[in-house]
Parts: sequence; structure tokens; C-alpha cells
Amino acid sequence: MTPNRRRLLSALTATALLPFRALAQARPRKEVLVFYYGWYGTKTRSGQDIHWLNPDTVHERIADAPNYPVGGPYDSLDPDVIARQMAQIKAAGITGLIVSWWGQADRTNDQLRRVLDAAGAQGLSVTAYIEQVASAEGVAEDTLYLYRTYCRHPAWLKLDGKPVIMYFDRLMQDIGLEGWQKARALIEKQAPNAISYIATGNTLKEIKARKSAFDGLHIYSQQFEGAETRLLPSLWRSKYYNDWVKAQKGAKVTTATILPGFDDRLQLDRKGKRPVIKREDGKPFRDLWKAAIAAKPDWILIVSFNEWHEASQIEPSTAFGMRELETCRQMSAKFLR
Repeated sequence: MTPNRRRLLSALTATALLPFRALAQARPRKEVLVFYYGWYGTKTRSGQDIHWLNPDTVHERIADAPNYPVGGPYDSLDPDVIARQMAQIKAAGITGLIVSWWGQADRTNDQLRRVLDAAGAQGLSVTAYIEQVASAEGVAEDTLYLYRTYCRHPAWLKLDGKPVIMYFDRLMQDIGLEGWQKARALIEKQAPNAISYIATGNTLKEIKARKSAFDGLHIYSQQFEGAETRLLPSLWRSKYYNDWVKAQKGAKVTTATILPGFDDRLQLDRKGKRPVIKREDGKPFRDLWKAAIAAKPDWILIVSFNEWHEASQIEPSTAFGMRELETCRQMSAKFLR
């Protein structure tokens, strides 16, 4: 083959491959994101214990949490606490935080301001998780507030070049899909094509119903599936994640959620038989990581960094130490490579 013919063939091959390359490049950058809670307070800093019920530092117990944090209860507004947490998250190979946010007048709003700077200093991304709003107008107002107040921060998480804002399922239960569509129209009127919206979809049915209304969906309440006894757990994990990621195809981002354990039986408002996921030796968490990676989502989400009430935390505890953070470090490296 002459050099000219060889160059022509190479050019034709490259041209033929362009659509496939463009498709491959269209997927968003991989992320490992952890749900993060900034609602804790202590008497020393905030004048009262907030989200720590009757903490007993002598016997290392908290009345409404099955596990006890290394170093004891802390205040989420303490800059030293925030800096320590951001360093732990970074060292675990996690790329960003989904920060629980309860409104403009709530302490989580003050905390979000501080987390953004501390996370940015570690090279981490941040987005807000709007937890509860009772009306479409309220959703629009809070979304626009977050967009105008925080989304220009260099640490804010982006998808398709636009800042991400996320919504918890409680919000969808309150306003419904029609309420969300109304809220989105109100948002778009003031900030057209400016935001990437991601919401909860805990079941395949919810994914199907909500997919066209959002840029992405995610599971949060995975404990109900995860707590069931399975005859062949490995086969269930594989099918669970493959089905879930497949159901999201066509969205701008696909996600898979994992959690290390769950136990909310100490919560007074949780009635009846509750799902419990035991951590055992940490192997179930590692197995979920492997199955999630094999399903090839764009993002892996971890429930949670520090939801101590539900015992889903990976933040160091006296019971489990740094084990879950180390698992995240190892498995994040495999997923992100």
C-alpha cells in the first residue's frame, strides 16, 4: 500500500469513528459523591445539643444513634470540624459532597457557606440537597436562591457545564410530579437553561415516571432493598445495579447508590418493623462497591458521610474506626481510573 493510500485509509477510518468518539465523550466525568449532613450542634458552640440526643461522653453513647463518633459529638459550624471532615473525604478518594439543605433560615444554610470554601480548598465539589419544601413556588424560590447565592462558587458541582441542584424524595412526595413541573417552569422563567436538576427515584417505576422531568435521578432509600434476605446475594446485587443503571439510560447522568449499613430503630418517629443492614466485617459494603462499579454508572453516590441517626455513616466511629473510609479509598481508585 502506497503512503498516500495509507493516509487516505486512516483519514476515512477516523472520520467513520467520529460519531462513536463523540458519543463516548458525551458522558459526564465520573464522580464519587457522598451525602453529607451539617445539622449537628453542641452546647459549647451553639448553646444546645442539636441532633445529638442526650449525649453521654463518659460512656460514649448517644440516645438516638447506634454508633458514636470518634472524638465525640461535634458542632457542624466549627471550622476545625469542617476542615477535618473535608480532609477525610478527600483522603477517601471521594470527589464531592451532596450537602443536606433545609432552607434559607436553617443552620444548614450557614453551614453550606463554610463547606463550600473548605471543600474547594481540598479540590472537592459541592451541591445542595433540598430536603423539604411544601409548594411548587417554595421549590422555585429555594432553587433560585441557591443558584444566585452559591452556584457561581468554583467548588459547585456541575453537569453539562451547569450547576447541579438535587432534590430529596420527600419534596417529590409533597408536591408531586405536576408540582415539580410547575416549579421548574417558574425557575426556567428566571434562569433559563442554567441549572442541572437531579432528583430521587427509589424504584424503577419512579425512574420511568420522573426521568423526562430531570437531568438525572438517584436512589437514596436503598435500605429497604438492601435489608432483605437474598438466597444468592451476589446475583441480586448484579441485577439490582444493572437494572437500575439501564433504567436511567437517556438521562444526562446515570448513578448508582451504595451504603455501608443502616439502623434507624432508635428514632422515635420510626414505627413498626424497620430495615436493618448489619455491617458485619465491612464485606457487604465492599461487595456493593464492586457491583456498582460493574454496572458502569457515571456517578457513584454514598449514603452517607455522617447520618448518625440511621447508622449509615462512613465518618470514623468507635465501632468501625476508619474502615469504611479505607474501603472508599480503595474502591474509588478502581472506579475513577
